[in-house]
Amino acid sequence: MSLLSKQHVLTILNNPRLELGDIQFSDERINRFQQFCQILQKWNNKINLTSEKDARSILEKHVFDSLQYLRWLDPSHKTLDIGSGAGFPGIPIKIIHPALDLTLLDSQRKRCSFLREAIRSLKLEGAKVVDGRAEDFSSQEPFSEQFDRVCFRGFSSLENCLTVGLPFLKIGGRIILKKGAEEMPDSNDETSRNVRIVESKEVEGFEGQSSLMMVIEKCST
Repeated sequence: MSLLSKQHVLTILNNPRLELGDIQFSDERINRFQQFCQILQKWNNKINLTSEKDARSILEKHVFDSLQYLRWLDPSHKTLDIGSGAGFPGIPIKIIHPALDLTLLDSQRKRCSFLREAIRSLKLEGAKVVDGRAEDFSSQEPFSEQFDRVCFRGFSSLENCLTVGLPFLKIGGRIILKKGAEEMPDSNDETSRNVRIVESKEVEGFEGQSSLMMVIEKCST
């Protein structure tokens, strides 16, 4: 099993493209990133969670991409990560913001088992896992219009992300997702769904690949 050095984790966290200059990276945070990537590497030998199998690649691709979401998240935001899979973007966000109220939702039981193990091993208090399809929970009282932020990463089309995510949001809550520039919604989408595009920002992955981070606010039901 490949091991991550503290210095390499710091190299990722201090990358200027992430704009995390105001955050202090304690030894506890760094250790949690090291441990998380190693747990994921171990589980990847049992179930297919990511195509990247070694801890360094997981850090450089998936953790780096997940940290792009921090620009639009605050520790006070009650946050739902839909289709969390291997814990992205939710677990890296939680490591940076340990006070964040975080729910990880995934429809595959084996992935949920991994997520629970990661939360337990990393001692991430205030994080929980929900096993099932998002559509089955969105109308239930503990979930319907209860969240400040809903995050998607590699989930589905923009149209489907809006359909699935909006019922979970409070009025004024926001969906944060990463998509290709060709999926930018037009003004008709905003009007028909009572949403507002707050921001669309082109970002680069660790190896320089471009994508679009989109923030979409729910204006009314």
